[in-house]
Amino acid sequence: MTQATSARAGVAQEQPPPFHALGVADVLAQLAGDAEHGLDDREARRRLVRDGPNRVASVGEPRAWRLVARQFRSLVVLLLLVAAILALALGERAEAITILAALLLNAALGFASEWRARVSLARLRELAVPEAVVRRDGHVRTIAASGLVPGDIVVLAAGARVPADARLVRSARLSVTEAALTGESAPVDKDAAARVEAAASLAERRTMVHVGTAVVAGRGLAVVTATGDHTELGRIGQLVRQAGDRMTPLERQVETLGRRLIVLALAVSAVVGAAGVLHGERLGLMVETAITLAIAAIPEGLPAIVAVALAGGLWRLARVGALVRRLPAVETLGATTVICADKTGTMTENRMTVARVALPGRTIVVHHGGDPRRARFVEGGAATDPRADAGLTWLLTVAALANDAGIEPAADGWRFHGDPLEAALLVTAVAAGLEPATLARRWPRHREVPFSSEARMMATLNGTPEGRRLWLVKGAPGVLIARSTSWQDGAVIRPLDEDGRARLLEQNRLLAEQGFRILAVAWRENQDPSDDRLEALTFLGLVALADPVRAGVAEAIAHCREAGVRIIMLTGDQRSTAESVGRQLGLPPAAIRSRVSPEDKLEMVRGLQAEGEVVAMTGDGVNDAPALARADIGVAMGRHGTDVARDAADLVLTDDNFATIVRAIAEGRVIYANLRKVTQFLFSCNLSEILAIFVAIVAGFPAPLLPLQILWVNLVTDILPAVALIRDPAEPDVMRRPPRDPRRALVTWRSGGRIVVEGALLAAGVLSAYFWTTWQHGAGARANTVAFLALVLIHPLQALHCRSTHAPAWRLPSNPLIGVSVVTLALGQWAATSWPPLSSLLGTVAVPLADWFVVGVAVLWPVILFEILKAGRARG
Repeated sequence: MTQATSARAGVAQEQPPPFHALGVADVLAQLAGDAEHGLDDREARRRLVRDGPNRVASVGEPRAWRLVARQFRSLVVLLLLVAAILALALGERAEAITILAALLLNAALGFASEWRARVSLARLRELAVPEAVVRRDGHVRTIAASGLVPGDIVVLAAGARVPADARLVRSARLSVTEAALTGESAPVDKDAAARVEAAASLAERRTMVHVGTAVVAGRGLAVVTATGDHTELGRIGQLVRQAGDRMTPLERQVETLGRRLIVLALAVSAVVGAAGVLHGERLGLMVETAITLAIAAIPEGLPAIVAVALAGGLWRLARVGALVRRLPAVETLGATTVICADKTGTMTENRMTVARVALPGRTIVVHHGGDPRRARFVEGGAATDPRADAGLTWLLTVAALANDAGIEPAADGWRFHGDPLEAALLVTAVAAGLEPATLARRWPRHREVPFSSEARMMATLNGTPEGRRLWLVKGAPGVLIARSTSWQDGAVIRPLDEDGRARLLEQNRLLAEQGFRILAVAWRENQDPSDDRLEALTFLGLVALADPVRAGVAEAIAHCREAGVRIIMLTGDQRSTAESVGRQLGLPPAAIRSRVSPEDKLEMVRGLQAEGEVVAMTGDGVNDAPALARADIGVAMGRHGTDVARDAADLVLTDDNFATIVRAIAEGRVIYANLRKVTQFLFSCNLSEILAIFVAIVAGFPAPLLPLQILWVNLVTDILPAVALIRDPAEPDVMRRPPRDPRRALVTWRSGGRIVVEGALLAAGVLSAYFWTTWQHGAGARANTVAFLALVLIHPLQALHCRSTHAPAWRLPSNPLIGVSVVTLALGQWAATSWPPLSSLLGTVAVPLADWFVVGVAVLWPVILFEILKAGRARG
């Protein structure tokens, strides 16, 4: 043997063919399993010690202390903590306590909102089946599924959950729903004897069953090949863990803003300290003054205001059917540039429905709606009564009788049992006025030929009310067309020749190209009881089934397109099915990705993010969880989605309505626009404080504000006007603008320049009142009180100006909260100067009416100037 051959042989030994590509005997030999006897208890215990219990490991349940720590990771918050420590070191206990109180309020808001909605991804374990039916020591037993080991023989039956990944040993009409893992809405037929390529995708492995899926029909025997974290479900859990948390655009911008604030605070401290020392002031006094100004440079209320803004958006979204599990995700929606939407269960309803009934030479469209009893049948564009259509009624009668599913009314609609495809046939029969239970009584079943992958059809022998016996058949169109020698035209039976078969096959091809799953229906009379051949059939027609598109999705996609948000549809289904759904939704083929795996979805999200896109990912299945966790905003379905998908997501749609995403994006855009208004308001007002204090000190006057008065302004006065701005009404064109650049800072050079100009003019207003009072009555408590009153009352007026950068206030929609903040702050300032406990704390004194007049003039003239300039720009 050559070296190359030996090397190849070595590789082959290291990487044996996967279980789905091996024969049953090889799999049993490799796992040392016995299909008839099963493992003995001693060997099962040994393997359990070796491989561990059949549980998916916890994937990082966030402990309470971690959620608390998350609330303090912003640089702005850390800077305020440093300021509080410095204030405490200098003996300014009140200042330190006030700063810490603001930080605790912000942390409490963030923690409460996240803890309420955040349940860990450890719910992956809940998908594990509590019990399993196995063969052990030659007997069939029911054991805890956690005790399964590779090599165990499990028994599968309709209605059972698959307890572990396993290779089928035997199967009979076995059908499994795998939508949660693969995204394919239709049940998958499984066959122990099928030949499967080693490179086959998860959706194509017909010889395998996987934990987290359910048996909808048939029965089987399988040997366990993987348990716990080694299963497909466990592998997805590992992908979720690897995806990790990402900072949202807003969090990144606040982080950048925090760095700039640190530089600003240090610069202010250095300049003021140096200026004071040059003027001959004591070094200790200048250090305390510099720290006070550094605190003034930081908007202490900003973290709380951001939390309030996002919490408000959270509640508004909840009212329209979207639950937010992480506060910053509210704003991230507004920056979304691409939505990667899972088809099954998100864009479609994840339930099979009869969409067309093709009788020879004609096609009837079925519109079900929410209740099958209110369904509409349309032929040639006009509504038709199915009860008056003998051909349609007979076809649906045969489809309902050659059927093992069940349907019954329930409080929330209809409850189905068995194969979803067969249940869809029953729903359509009910819609046409037929009652399956009545049919079953009047047409008793005598025999059954079960479906097999070889025959690709099933048949039942039923007695008629007149005493005849009929074979009722449904199956693959090609098979039934080849076995038919006649076709039924209403009440007339006509011979079927080769040209007729060609026409039927063409009808089948056209439906298949539209992405439908197609069944054919036929019958023949059993005149000779000894003749069981399913030949010489009378062909009735074709039934085209599909997973219907959700109502409102096409319109929502159109709105997204108008808003500059790109849609990419992802699915585990085949290409033809995906393109059919895409056509109904108005998506070009380039926006459709079919046969995608969980890894494909995760890599697509990563690739888009690397290109600078802000990615929203929607989904409902276990296979969507890694991409949901990685995306900038993960959106899960709340009603029909899996717990795993919901727990990996940032946003849960309680109504499973894709259109709700559009409303959420609009809400996110409004929140960000209002946050920019609040930022302009807070920074311009804080800058006015700094400049007022700095100019007064440089000019040789005492500081116009005391340290506690600065904290009162930043922590109390800022809140009401900022909340009013956060609740500002949406601008009419919010969803006709392109998405904002996520890299664009909250404060740009242009907006920063505007803030500097406005801050300077606001400071001039405050200083005009302070200098006038000092000139008239001298420096002291009265002058400080006037400056304090002016600085507080200028806030709501500046908030009124910050509502728009281009439209004057009188042209904007009404915002009564601004007026409320003016009145409330005026009353608060009256209390701050007239109520002894508060005035003593703040160092204020009662002032006469004349001083209030001075304050009024001082706060009005800068804002009036702003509005005049704005109106002039708008007119120009």
